[in-house]
Amino acid sequence: MKILIDGRLISDKETGISRYSEELLKIYIDLFGAENISLIVDEKLKKQFSNIKVYKTSLYPFSIKDFFIFHKFLKNIDFDVYHSMFYSNSFFKLKNKIYITTVHDLMYKLVPNFFSKNRIKNRLAVFYFDFIVKRSLKNSDIVITISQSTKNDLEKYYKTPSIVITEGFNELISEENNLEIETNLIKPKEYFLYVGNNRPHKNIEFLKKCYLKANTDKKLIIVGHKGENIKEGNKEILYTGYINDYTLRYLYKNAAAFVFPSLYEGFGLPILEAINLNTLVFSSDRGSLKEFGENNIYYFNPVDEDSLIELLEKVEEMQFDNSKKDILLNKFNWNVVKKQIDDLYKKLIL
Repeated sequence: MKILIDGRLISDKETGISRYSEELLKIYIDLFGAENISLIVDEKLKKQFSNIKVYKTSLYPFSIKDFFIFHKFLKNIDFDVYHSMFYSNSFFKLKNKIYITTVHDLMYKLVPNFFSKNRIKNRLAVFYFDFIVKRSLKNSDIVITISQSTKNDLEKYYKTPSIVITEGFNELISEENNLEIETNLIKPKEYFLYVGNNRPHKNIEFLKKCYLKANTDKKLIIVGHKGENIKEGNKEILYTGYINDYTLRYLYKNAAAFVFPSLYEGFGLPILEAINLNTLVFSSDRGSLKEFGENNIYYFNPVDEDSLIELLEKVEEMQFDNSKKDILLNKFNWNVVKKQIDDLYKKLIL
């Protein structure tokens, strides 16, 4: 059986879908052998995959024009099963081929003004994506969702059943031994940490407001995007921008708590990264995030400032419980995902 992985969203910069795609690729190679796996990537990708057949293309998953002609590209590849790592495949489905699609979230549909604050522009963009997603789901023989929350959303909005196969966490291992911050400015346990982008659903302005109102002398470190540093009395908000994994590991490990104020998440990988490094987590209770349970995680309402402020002010009273760490990490890891993928093929495909 020949399996084709659609990795067009694999990036030279680490993103959630890129990381997921590469981990699933490793699992497929382990289960079925490199000789039976091929991969589609964007033609501009610099990363190399030397042990499998790689097909490069300029066709973008979320261009309607490219969506209509992508099946012609697929016709030139010998495969039995096609697995798209995101909710786009092709408008026309090739006969006698099995299509699998992974849906990470329906954020574009659930988060208000996800594409634009302009209502008309946002509505048009949602309509545009709906066209691609609906057709892709229709073409899919099997749909995978990465959380029960996304499974429920998919059934609610598209009447589409799916199989939940979760994600795993990645160890932050870096060949670099270069700390990209000044440790005299960021002392262990003297700061709160946020890691992620600044898209509207990430709720960063809410986090900053709560921090500035809280009675705390700790700093707030924001990683993953640029912004203007703020100093207000004894409060200080510092943006690091993009940093290497060596530095990110240091920041996770030494934070008083990792704070995740998102209004919606399909999974919430940074929570697992923080727990793996023995760091308390203050998390929003929206989307899939409560599926992690209360294993060193304290939840708050991401639209209620008082609920987060209370956690920020009481962090010194909280202790990380190592006995609860493994409960979470034994459930969400790539070995579990590998078994779930293996079971899927044995039951539904082989």
